[in-house]
Amino acid sequence: MESDDESSHSKSGLSKVSHGQLYAEEGKRKRAAVAGATGYSGRELIRLLIKHPRLELVALFASPDSRPAPIEQIHPHFSGLLQLDCLPFSIEAIKNAEVDITFLATPNEFSHDVAPELLDLGLTVIDISGAFRLKDAANYPRWYGFEHKRPDLLQEAVYGLTEIAGESLRGARLVANPGCYPTSIELPLIPLLRSGLIDTAQPIICDSKSGVTGAGKTPTANTHFSEVYDSFKAYNLLKHRHTPEIIQCLELDNKAVLIFSPHLLPINQGILSTIYCRLVDGATYGSVRDALRQAYRSHRLIRMFENPQLPEIKFVVNTPFCDIGWVVDQENRQLIIISAIDNLLKGAASQAVQNANVVFGLNEAEGLL
Repeated sequence: MESDDESSHSKSGLSKVSHGQLYAEEGKRKRAAVAGATGYSGRELIRLLIKHPRLELVALFASPDSRPAPIEQIHPHFSGLLQLDCLPFSIEAIKNAEVDITFLATPNEFSHDVAPELLDLGLTVIDISGAFRLKDAANYPRWYGFEHKRPDLLQEAVYGLTEIAGESLRGARLVANPGCYPTSIELPLIPLLRSGLIDTAQPIICDSKSGVTGAGKTPTANTHFSEVYDSFKAYNLLKHRHTPEIIQCLELDNKAVLIFSPHLLPINQGILSTIYCRLVDGATYGSVRDALRQAYRSHRLIRMFENPQLPEIKFVVNTPFCDIGWVVDQENRQLIIISAIDNLLKGAASQAVQNANVVFGLNEAEGLL
């Protein structure tokens, strides 16, 4: 069981504030569970939580029809580091684990079905799937292939683009972790759009390339080694499910045109997005630099690269950073942005932990650097 992204208040009556009250009481660590622990994002969540000083990893879960197995048998990376069995998922098992927070690195429909039950237990839920990212339930049949039955939770869920969401995350019950491609696109664009620097009458073109782990751990004909190695291809053009998520987060009006083109790289992990747009009259290279610096000056996990050194995938693999660089053709008002992230970390697991940190009143980079 793994996240597809690799492919109202609860009945308990707990208030939002109660979820945000954390370590003031005797410095107590919060007990965490990972569902979908057998997948790539689940593996990275485990790796991060093992060393986290304020979150204690106490339970691991795979699909409900799985058999219990030591995690070091599933992921030999953790041999000698973690002695936990990965159990079949059930609400009863979650109850027995007495956890405070559950990370769902699970398929979209699974997250959709179990998140409400976890919330009813009074737990904090960080969902890495796409089950709660879109605010309009009517978009789910087209983009995700299922009817969404909890529009109330779509409205409640906080979209966890950490540096942008800020204090809205604090005390949240349900966090919808952003997709990997959207993270790489939204972080550089949002400050520029909010500063009025981008001419939205012109198309915004997002040309993104991802390593194969973005397709998840389950093998497919298109992700076999012999199909991917020594090749490079576009896929899901004009129909990738991250498209409505990007449009929603960028708050583009109906007249703005966003073109999103995902590509599959013959590498393990990492995303590089090249974004093309036009600046408004009077905007300059310095305007772009100032807007990005202003937005991210207090955020340690965003790094700026100025021409001639631009972001590269190798700079971010196995890190929680988003690297942003840009060039400007002043004469033609053309802006080209380069951003890079690790799709399994800033695009999934490390951003989930970053969000949990903010939910619980910690420094957002706690346990990540």
